[in-house]
Amino acid sequence: MTVEELHDEVEAIESIYPDTIKAEAPQIYTIKIPNHSEVSFQLTFPVSYPDAQPEVLQVLNSSKSTFTDESYLEKKISSVLNDIFTSGQVVMFELLTELQEVFDQIAETRAAQQLERESKSNSKSHSPPLPPLPLVVEQKKYDKAAPQSADIDHTAGWQQSEPIIDRHSTFIAYVRQVHSVKEAQMYLDNLVLDRRISKATHNISSWRIKDKDGLAVYQDCDDDGEMAAGSRLLHLLQMMDVWNVIVVVSRWFGGIHLGPDRFKHINSAARDALTKGCFSGLAPTKSKKK
Repeated sequence: MTVEELHDEVEAIESIYPDTIKAEAPQIYTIKIPNHSEVSFQLTFPVSYPDAQPEVLQVLNSSKSTFTDESYLEKKISSVLNDIFTSGQVVMFELLTELQEVFDQIAETRAAQQLERESKSNSKSHSPPLPPLPLVVEQKKYDKAAPQSADIDHTAGWQQSEPIIDRHSTFIAYVRQVHSVKEAQMYLDNLVLDRRISKATHNISSWRIKDKDGLAVYQDCDDDGEMAAGSRLLHLLQMMDVWNVIVVVSRWFGGIHLGPDRFKHINSAARDALTKGCFSGLAPTKSKKK
């Protein structure tokens, strides 16, 4: 990945988690934990990223009452990074999503322990102070051979476009081959279970399916709240003469209305994914006529 591509990934994260990332030096960023901005960590990216794994440099913590042990936090962040990293795949969004859940759990555990201490203190006001309760956080197991439902890669098998970012809105397209309407709907239902994609403002979809003889043809689309976007996406597939594919374009709205430019970005992302996946050659062979 080039430096420019890393900057694009950082910009995409900024559009989803505003004010989260700050560049400190080339390839080094300070990143805040979503919903827990009092805790941040520095991450250094090797030149060969995403083929090589980033490294946690240090943890910065301004909330000693909730997150008391910085060495534990650094080990926890490094452990999550090590568990979710896959060579060749960008990692920042998945890392922040996972860390948000981990730190939510730590904060909830601390709050429960504090209530328990206060309750015991009130019931035994003349007793000596209770020692701090040990921090016990349920360890989340990552088993890539047999993943938990939350760890399933719902984008597996999909060709993904490069992110398109405009005025803090982000567009990413996903494409895969299908052979029936039932299969297309099944893949779509599974894709939107992805944590990142489920948070998209719109997941616009369209598919075109034709049997081997060309006798049965199915074409459909869904705007998912982005009016007229689905029909424009279907029109793109018709213009490219693409068959037996489903295309899903996810848009994360950045707070600024883009007007007609949003349709341009939706189609550009879809075209990028179709081209990368070489899907233009998936039209079924027509039966020969005598």
